[in-house]
Amino acid sequence: MPATINVRPDGVGVITMNSPPVNSLGTELVTSFKQEFPKLVADPKVKAIVVTGNGNMFCGGAEITEFAIMVAMGPEKMKENNPVAALSEMMDMIDASPKTVVAALNGPALGGGCEVSLACHYRVASPKSSVGFPEVNLGLLPGAQGTQRLPRVAPLPTAMQIIACAML
Repeated sequence: MPATINVRPDGVGVITMNSPPVNSLGTELVTSFKQEFPKLVADPKVKAIVVTGNGNMFCGGAEITEFAIMVAMGPEKMKENNPVAALSEMMDMIDASPKTVVAALNGPALGGGCEVSLACHYRVASPKSSVGFPEVNLGLLPGAQGTQRLPRVAPLPTAMQIIACAML
């Protein structure tokens, strides 16, 4: 299963993104996450929730192979069937959680992965972690609410630099 949950004895619920090799946010992972996350929210034994990635990567962002499907849809079909709607719903679900949600960055959090961490209430990172929006190097703006969420947690000049052209 692309998103697995575990409840530790101390009441911390952990949801792990598992979509090798980079825990990409493909349809399967996003759908699985949206099914599993509410179980942690509803579980009375869970006091707080940790979001992390399997292996040495928090999340590498969008599933690039799914971009071809979006292009093939054409602009009119994309208006009817927003390809990032499910991902936005996932982000909103995390943000709206009544329980504290912490992103445990165990490695790079890039593109949509950075945006997942920004949807969490708090972020902690290992020394091997990095964050950023590499899609800006392709002329794409972050498409999963990163342009709105990053300025809420970082000084505006830093946020603007990351959104427009850099990785930290």
